[in-house]
Amino acid sequence: MTFATPPHLGLPDPAPAPVTYSRQLPTRRLRAAVLATLVILSSVTAAVTAPPAADASTQTPVMQRDRVSAAQIAAWFRASQPTGSAYRATVSPETLAQLFIEEGRAEGVAGDIAFAQSVLETGWFRWPSHGQVHATYNNFSGIGACDGGTCTVARFRNARIGVRAQIQHLRAYADPNVTVARLAHPLESPRFHLVSPKGKARLWEQMGNGNWATDPQYATKILSIHRSMIVHAERNGGVAAPREAVAKPAARFTDVPLHHAHRTGIERLADRGVVRGCTTTAYCPTAGVTRAQLATILSKALDLPPAANRFRDVSGTHAAGVGALTAAGITKGCAPNRFCPDQKVTREQLASMLQRGLKLPAATPPFRDVQRSVHRDAIGAVSKAGIASGFPDNTFRPRDVVNRGQVATLVDNATS
Repeated sequence: MTFATPPHLGLPDPAPAPVTYSRQLPTRRLRAAVLATLVILSSVTAAVTAPPAADASTQTPVMQRDRVSAAQIAAWFRASQPTGSAYRATVSPETLAQLFIEEGRAEGVAGDIAFAQSVLETGWFRWPSHGQVHATYNNFSGIGACDGGTCTVARFRNARIGVRAQIQHLRAYADPNVTVARLAHPLESPRFHLVSPKGKARLWEQMGNGNWATDPQYATKILSIHRSMIVHAERNGGVAAPREAVAKPAARFTDVPLHHAHRTGIERLADRGVVRGCTTTAYCPTAGVTRAQLATILSKALDLPPAANRFRDVSGTHAAGVGALTAAGITKGCAPNRFCPDQKVTREQLASMLQRGLKLPAATPPFRDVQRSVHRDAIGAVSKAGIASGFPDNTFRPRDVVNRGQVATLVDNATS
């Protein structure tokens, strides 16, 4: 939960950019060949005609809208996966497809093509035993695998965070203007900073030959898998129009532009009626959040039943939210009959409220600055659940005050 402000077509360069990190072992090259064969065989198994190979003259932006829905991806996967070995991902194909679509849309990356990339990288989410990456790592794109030597293969705490890291890494390759601060969610990709220059592979056709993987046919294989998805979807209800035909959405609030780090959380909560602007046109994302305001936000987000307010210092707009939150045991007063409604909320306090509201089990936090915090187990709980992450220096900064933008992201992560 990085509360600090966390954080598009060209032709291939005449010469390949330096390899950010080398990834294709000889065994991985063999695996890629085997997987390409499996794609064709699986199409035969499902009685689906395999699509033509990717055309090197095409231009397929990494940054674009998905064309195949999560439900269509899952249906294609069920129909096309090869037989003979077990699916090993930590979540179902349906859940995984939904994660790719959600995380892809948050960053502007085509989640359906990213899913196709993962099908290739993981061997249909079966992770062959000769590979460096294992199913329990929630690493769906081989981040950190290398050609020989000592490798630090990335491991992610849950499937959503693994997908998020992959999508963020794809954006690093495709968006020349991306920074950590412009990401929709706190940084999860451990090798984001190694992609230099940013935006060096804006097209899928530029992937391979040192961009993401060394295999020169890397993009061709991924795009062939994706075309097989489209063929299946077209035969079962159709696909979305390409991004070029989709109007770019306007920002809801004048002070929350499309690249704002917390835009996704703010707009999703606004759509649900959980938050609203500080004026008719602005959201005031950097304004601190008070205890009374947070009570209203959490009571709505968690859909808590109404309850009477019992504090003498609370009245008006937030009284119902305070009553609901205290009745649910999520928070309590600051003194007998007092709630201190105007007191600002800190990061550690929000962690405890989210833990209680979601009934998350206590967990040991991975951050070096929370050992003396009375909220340490709650911080560990929300971190383990993938709701919150710390700062790049492995701190959580538990006593920092949270603002309206940051709270929106965290509450959206917790309740969506």
